[in-house]
Amino acid sequence: MTRSGVALLERHAASPSLAAGMMGKTEKKRANTPAKPGIEQEGKEVDQAFDVWLRRGLHQLYDTVAREPIPDELLRLIEEDQSSSEKK
Repeated sequence: MTRSGVALLERHAASPSLAAGMMGKTEKKRANTPAKPGIEQEGKEVDQAFDVWLRRGLHQLYDTVAREPIPDELLRLIEEDQSSSEKK
C-alpha cells in the first residue's frame, strides 16, 4: 500500500463518525431485518416486569380508595341519570 493510501486509512479511522459507525452507534434497524435472537424475548420480560411493578404500585396507592363505600349523593345522581335516560 502506498503512503497516501495509509494516510487515507488513518484519517478515516480517526474520524469520530466512522469510529461510531464501527461501534454500531449509528446503525439503524433496516426494515424486514430480523432482530438478534433473544432481544425480542428480553423486551417482553422487561415489559412484564414493568407491568408487575406498575400494578403493585397502583394497588398499593389506590386499593384503600377503591374499598371506600360510594357516597349516597353520588348513588342518587347515578340513579337519577339512569331513570332519565330510560324515559327518553
